[in-house]
Amino acid sequence: MKSKLPLLIGLSAVLLATSCSATSPTSEESGTSAEPVSATSQSQNGDKSSSTPSASASRSSASVGAKDIIPTLAKPQTDEDRPSQKFNDSSIKKSSFRALAPLSYAQEFAATNKEGDLCLVAWAQSGDGDGSATINGPETECDAPAEVQKDGLTLNIDGSDKKPGVVLAMLPPDVAEKDVRTVLLKIPGNHEDLRPPVEFKATDFGIVSVAMEPATAKELGTITIPRKDGSDFTLDLD
Repeated sequence: MKSKLPLLIGLSAVLLATSCSATSPTSEESGTSAEPVSATSQSQNGDKSSSTPSASASRSSASVGAKDIIPTLAKPQTDEDRPSQKFNDSSIKKSSFRALAPLSYAQEFAATNKEGDLCLVAWAQSGDGDGSATINGPETECDAPAEVQKDGLTLNIDGSDKKPGVVLAMLPPDVAEKDVRTVLLKIPGNHEDLRPPVEFKATDFGIVSVAMEPATAKELGTITIPRKDGSDFTLDLD
């Protein structure tokens, strides 16, 4: 009689295979994808997050006001701030006049106009030291405070045989007096005595003015002075 053992073993193997097949869910039934997440999709998600601009980057920078450059505009006007010469330009607020550094070449003031621009107002004066100086002017140059902060203000008063002329510059606030002195005293023949070829003085709040005769300005053309951040400011005298 033949043994039935091999038959029983084979039957058991078939039943076991059928059971495993019935109890193991396919990827479709389990709701998961058999395909791996691609690197591209991960990269796209990451890129989307990093490309979103920050709040600080999207905000515009605060505007610069005249008081940020001439802080005395935030204080009451004094007698020193009022020009002794007649001034009839109605576009300039007379109450906004503020004295700048005293110079032998010019009487100079900062002021604002009705548009909110910052202005340099000046009269050229001769070098007579006996109180009888000849006055020529006024001349006015205005620009937006943000532009003045970057480039300063420069004006030119033409002279003649009978009237003095001057090229006058109010330098940007980030140009320091010590750096101006270093540069200007390297000009041949320049000095810090009375009425030097190229004169400079600073206010108590650090705004430096530079003045000279038109002929000197024409000869020099430009003057390059370092800013506080290490970059250069070029004063164009033409």
